[in-house]
Amino acid sequence: MAKKWIFAGIIGVGIYALFSGESFIHKKGLILASVSGSFSSNEENEVAYFKGEKERLEIELLNARCGNDELSKKEEGIKGKVYSSYPFSDKSEILISVGSNDGVEVGSAVVSNNFLVGKIKEVYKSTSVVSTVMDPGMKIPARIGEKEIDALYAGGLHPQLDLIDSKEAIKAGEIIISADPNLPYGLGLGKTMSVKEGLIKEAAIDPAIEIKSLRDVSVIKSVSR
Repeated sequence: MAKKWIFAGIIGVGIYALFSGESFIHKKGLILASVSGSFSSNEENEVAYFKGEKERLEIELLNARCGNDELSKKEEGIKGKVYSSYPFSDKSEILISVGSNDGVEVGSAVVSNNFLVGKIKEVYKSTSVVSTVMDPGMKIPARIGEKEIDALYAGGLHPQLDLIDSKEAIKAGEIIISADPNLPYGLGLGKTMSVKEGLIKEAAIDPAIEIKSLRDVSVIKSVSR
């Protein structure tokens, strides 16, 4: 019974978080961390879900602070399932259960909540291949934090940000969002980790999504400008 009350409390603070600022969202994260040790393996999955919700709310809050309402106006997208690649562990591509019969097009964004999973690479009648954000060939214009500092997202097993202006001050834990003109603006890509100083700065990234944990995605058609 106590655990049900904990879940109810987490849901409540999640709904309130968008209207309460960053400090409240941070406190919500502390609540999640403090209760995680009290759950069984199945319940830990639920805690992981609420942690993902916290991160999704952070993305929404950042976009709201930056005056971006594109995410809230975007279409729901074409819903699809992610096929299992077990026991293989290639994170650069995934296969999803929707294709040309469902209106999927090459180049469309594939998302999970407000996070970018990747882009449609190949389309078949009922399935599609997605080049994920972990693909070494994935290069995406991005922006960092509330100041919307320009950077280039470079995918791979250890994704990073390149081409950051050396004059810009960046700290660990800042949210990274998509700024590619062919994708919805403001999709989450992760958070900054260590920063390498130089004439042009680089930053390691803590990815927003875990590819192997994906089960459901949405395909959003290429943005027309």
